[in-house]
Amino acid sequence: MEDLLQFLFGASGRINRAKYWRSVLFFSLTGLMTAVILFTAVSIAASFFIVMVVLIFIPWLLWGFSFTTERLHDRDKSAWWLVVFYLAPGVIGQFAKAAWFAGSAGAVLHYMLALAGFAITAWGFVEIGCLRGTAGSNTYGPDPLVRVKRLR
Repeated sequence: MEDLLQFLFGASGRINRAKYWRSVLFFSLTGLMTAVILFTAVSIAASFFIVMVVLIFIPWLLWGFSFTTERLHDRDKSAWWLVVFYLAPGVIGQFAKAAWFAGSAGAVLHYMLALAGFAITAWGFVEIGCLRGTAGSNTYGPDPLVRVKRLR
């Protein structure tokens, strides 16, 4: 059981792009299935529903951060980059929304902030999901592709 928890929630080491994208696919499917199950159970009391969502959402979110952290480690970047790629676009988006409601004077600022948020999101997508990891060992461990090549 401890090995399973370490596999799901351990954020140490590195994973390659293929394992990352398999994790993203499984993560998305489990999230979708959970949402469908919870939202179709409309007869559940509201407070119980909220508790179930929180009990499921928090571990699910930690799992997503875990495998994304391992992917960042493969790029020789720390988990702090999650703040840049996940939190910053959301915060920028809130400022963009506020600028939009400021009237016509804020429209230009709104579009500039929205573009900045999109650029950071696109950068994160390319950095985490598309670029090859560091060749050879790095700060976070050995190259995961070397082990794959040895197994063949």
